[in-house]
Amino acid sequence: MNGPLLSNSRFVQLWIGQAASFVGDAVSMVALVVLIVQITGSASAVGGALVARLLPTLASPFLGVLADRLDRRAILVASDLARALLAVGLVFARDLAVLYVLIFLMGAARALFNPTVRAAFPSVVGGGDLTRANSLISATFSVSITVGPALGGLLVAGIGVRAAFLLDAATFLFSAALLYRIPLPRAESESGEGFFTELRAGLGYLARARVPLAMVAGAFLTVLATDLATPAEVFLAKQTFGTGDTGYGLLVGVWGAGMVIGSACMGVLGDRVPLLPVYFVGLFAWALAFVGTGISPAFAAVLGALAVAGVANGIDNVVTDTVLQKRVPEALLGRVFSVRFTGYSAAETLAYPLGGLFVDAFGPRPTYIVSGFATAGAGVLILLFLTPALLARSNKRAPEDRPTNPGD
Repeated sequence: MNGPLLSNSRFVQLWIGQAASFVGDAVSMVALVVLIVQITGSASAVGGALVARLLPTLASPFLGVLADRLDRRAILVASDLARALLAVGLVFARDLAVLYVLIFLMGAARALFNPTVRAAFPSVVGGGDLTRANSLISATFSVSITVGPALGGLLVAGIGVRAAFLLDAATFLFSAALLYRIPLPRAESESGEGFFTELRAGLGYLARARVPLAMVAGAFLTVLATDLATPAEVFLAKQTFGTGDTGYGLLVGVWGAGMVIGSACMGVLGDRVPLLPVYFVGLFAWALAFVGTGISPAFAAVLGALAVAGVANGIDNVVTDTVLQKRVPEALLGRVFSVRFTGYSAAETLAYPLGGLFVDAFGPRPTYIVSGFATAGAGVLILLFLTPALLARSNKRAPEDRPTNPGD
């Protein structure tokens, strides 16, 4: 545990498996959109598929109890095997209702996998390597969402949607095989009580723990504020600056590159910097970058501003995961991360239509400015909420890894 992170074979296996499934997911998503358009020719049908994929995340707190109650390795392997089987099912599905059911079930398996794998991290990498491990995973995810869709488009155009789904299934099988080889301690509930008692215990802990609650609520507020600008991207590129599809692709690309850089920076810094101050610096830089995007006179300046926002996004992802993994007792991590993912999905569900209304009413530039100020407002709220804990910590000089009491 104390050696270099990449000499930790358990982490390396988890990392490689995650990288494969990240790319497979991105490829499969492109193939899924293409397939639905082939079957229905309807944009609303594509939107319905995205909703079907997202809906299970809203039940994450219930799934988080399982992550803290059952064998985490068994959950991870079973989730990957289920997604492999469902991806094969997509090869043969040609009815929209069947596609929706398969997509929903894949979303449910994903909603169980995500909090479980993050809850398992501390036992795989150890506290001293958590920041670097999260940085590597976050950077890998950022690369996958940047290059994965392009790879998916090439595969779909060259060998068809069925091959893309089979590739996705193969990545899940590969990930399951690697995860099966990683010994994980069995998660044990702290009370041995029933399912709903443990759910209430997890939510009760989070309500009392100021720093974890701030990070979970902050994730919701940040996504709600920043994703207001997502519907404005394409209009900013095509209408405001007249750069067409190429310009839109550049906007998405520099954001992804920025996320990789932000994650890499946290990997280099590791635990040599205090995480919470870095979190707030990144958050306010994100807000400033969005305001800068809204007032930039030139497209090159917009690209620079959004690259900064991407860096801040990468930092935010790494810091939020690491702070939770360090501060939350391991027996409660699944439940806490499940609430985080629920908030993330709920924020996206609210932000996208609201952002679309803003763009329609005021245009892309004002939408970015509003999003920037909303992000700054979210940062101020989180900072005010955390101020008592930060002052108490400064006075006590408590270690950063673990709170001395549940409300720390």
